[in-house]
Amino acid sequence: MRHLYRTATTLIALILGACSMPGWISQGDLKSAEILLPGETATINFFTNISNFDSGIGLQANAQYRLKINQLSNWVDSRIERNENNQELDQYGFGNSLMPLSSLALLKRSRTHKWFELMLLQANCKRSSLKGISDLNFDEASGSYNFVATCDGKLTLFVNDSPGFYSNNSGFASIFLSRAN
Repeated sequence: MRHLYRTATTLIALILGACSMPGWISQGDLKSAEILLPGETATINFFTNISNFDSGIGLQANAQYRLKINQLSNWVDSRIERNENNQELDQYGFGNSLMPLSSLALLKRSRTHKWFELMLLQANCKRSSLKGISDLNFDEASGSYNFVATCDGKLTLFVNDSPGFYSNNSGFASIFLSRAN
């Protein structure tokens, strides 16, 4: 019976994984986006239970941006409240070891990033712009994450979870995005 359960779980993972991110988010229309000029900052109120959080901010190709995160509530994925180091969840998420079945890792939107890791994406260049917070350069002095936009397009945020399983997430953060150049 256990073998049948594992086989079914793996089959479902492969089927759903074929539909996984980042290919299914619509194009980011810059006409409805706020474009930040050099030195400008925008505040984004981010919720972890939204699978494709539209920031409303348009990024411009090759421009440098800074991102600061102010976590305002505990982040929880279903019943997982702490990472593998027994620390409260934050933008870095948690490892596969906390999931009940290792094959569930096939269902993550980004298989190369941790579960519940904060992810950034521009819909106009989905594959090349997909970044986890762990991919960005962290500046200790300013407390900000620095990155360069891959293309012109709206910024979408999400935590790395399985499609269809965002309703069991909770957590809120204010994210401050500023353009450096």
